[in-house]
Amino acid sequence: MNTPNHPGSKRSDGSPGRRSWPWVVLCVGIVAMAGYLAVKPNRVRQTETPERASTTITQEISNAAAAPPAPVSDGVVEPSAPVAAAPTPAAQPPPPADTTPVPVIPGLPEPTPESRQLVASLVQLPTTDGQWTAEQVTQWKQNLQFLTQQGTAGVAAIREFLLKNQDLDFGPGGWNILGYPSARAALFDALTQIGGAEAVAVGLETLQNTADPREVGLLAKSLETQAPEEHREEILAAARESLAMSAQGLLNGRDVGPLFEVFERYGSVDVLDDLEQAAKRWKYYATAALGQLPNGAGVPTLIRMVNESTSPNIPALETLASLSASNTEAREALLAQVAANRITPNLWPYLSQALTGDEVQVADSVFDRVLSRATGKELKTTHISFGNQNFYRMPTIDSLTPDQINQQVVLVDELLTAAGSNPAAVQALQQTRAILSRRLGQAEASAAAPPPRGD
Repeated sequence: MNTPNHPGSKRSDGSPGRRSWPWVVLCVGIVAMAGYLAVKPNRVRQTETPERASTTITQEISNAAAAPPAPVSDGVVEPSAPVAAAPTPAAQPPPPADTTPVPVIPGLPEPTPESRQLVASLVQLPTTDGQWTAEQVTQWKQNLQFLTQQGTAGVAAIREFLLKNQDLDFGPGGWNILGYPSARAALFDALTQIGGAEAVAVGLETLQNTADPREVGLLAKSLETQAPEEHREEILAAARESLAMSAQGLLNGRDVGPLFEVFERYGSVDVLDDLEQAAKRWKYYATAALGQLPNGAGVPTLIRMVNESTSPNIPALETLASLSASNTEAREALLAQVAANRITPNLWPYLSQALTGDEVQVADSVFDRVLSRATGKELKTTHISFGNQNFYRMPTIDSLTPDQINQQVVLVDELLTAAGSNPAAVQALQQTRAILSRRLGQAEASAAAPPPRGD
């Protein structure tokens, strides 16, 4: 591989998480003199560059799945294409050799030659021009499957590669061609498939050594799949640490969306303060995560953010609107805002989108590929420059039942009553109701259609 460093990596010496700032400052000075920038978060012994050091597939193979449809701007905020892989960085001088002893994982053997060869085949481009044939893709996928059949020897070979802090970025088409955005992501999935105490130990070790937001999300997903709820503390700690690094400008503007997915999926009241503080920089990500916390745990915080804000808090209002059909507390708060005429005419287009029940998802999601469920103009993308926030919005015709759409209609009717004669509110709400009525007809027709016949 031609790029030796992995983005946002952090190496652990096995000791509890402590900051050794004098040594970090010294290391940063040395590395800067050598010609490259290095940063490290908590539990750090040496510095690494946060840039994605990778090679990118430059062209999709023929007969592969088509690239995701071009997203369409919703006309409300600045549009953007889906988040692309970072460009291949310029060649850097190799970092100083790491002499830290590698901790021993009980039960983990030495990699076998076969397992090492399989890993090597997954982390190298098959050709010099970066173009893959269908046969090469098939072979790559077979090698990944063979690796999962190696058991603990496969885990050992995967760990050996991960400790090198190297990666091969598959580029924007990687998801469609191979099913993974990078080689490391594929190896995380292989750990999940192999399973066992050794695979969990390697996953935890890597979680402690990476600051890459996407990797934190992928590893959290892997650990939760293998050992549900057993490592929530470590997962949330890693997400907090990576977010803190980003807030300090140490991750070169990398998209932190996956970290908020981690908070909303694996947190509860224990992440309320984290999300409220994060909302100062990542309003859309943080408020969306607050709205998705289990049992409505984030609703009181959202209401307070709306009521205490000196200017309209658009993301918090949107999130409350999206929850109001099913959450009584959110509903009452939104109705109170409308009745008090606190929603100005320019805010109603924002609320209308939320009231139609559209699904909103982090663009760089590691949990659900919304692109695979959207076609043509159904998918819209939004980019917020401040905080580099990127998310998709799409209609939920396939996921909302007729009863759920009717609940949205009832909510809109209540808001119409509360709005009184406010012309901007009445116009926006009537347009929203018309959209819901159309979607209700589509949902009812879909529910009444006979199931497809088998062969």
